Amino acid sequence: MGHRESEDLDFFSQHNFNPELLQSEIAKFGVLENTELSVGTVNTFCNGVKLQFLEYPYRLIGPQVSWKNMQLSSLLDIACTKLQTISMRGSKKDFIDLYFLLQTYSLQELFDALKKKYAGINYSITHIMKSLTFFADAEPQPMPRMHSLAAWDEIKQSVIKQVRAINF
Repeated sequence: MGHRESEDLDFFSQHNFNPELLQSEIAKFGVLENTELSVGTVNTFCNGVKLQFLEYPYRLIGPQVSWKNMQLSSLLDIACTKLQTISMRGSKKDFIDLYFLLQTYSLQELFDALKKKYAGINYSITHIMKSLTFFADAEPQPMPRMHSLAAWDEIKQSVIKQVRAINF
């Protein structure tokens, strides 16, 4: 998205994959360190870059974007995933990402999209809403290296304002 320096690269697949086979393919690109394998997951550092590969069986609701021979999720899909991520662990970088995504989509639009993306999945809108205004875990975390200007207090107030504007 370009607003901050990314700490890692996350790759999601809707298809099952063999973690050991994927590890051997990644190793062709460089030295692997601190590799953790589990069903549907590979976490590693390759040449010092943190990589995460995850099976993610949820459907895409927006058209994929082609970039450097890769298919990337749409901003709408990223935003829905970000809401789910914040509901599990509200990191500062995730709130910052959401703040910039909310400059393209309203929170109401994201909740409408969430219903499509996670159709048939049991999730709590109430829990997500509460998570969007719970910043205690994020407060002590350092600000990431930013490419676009945004103050942490401005980010929090903007997200809170959008949460208050939601009508269900």
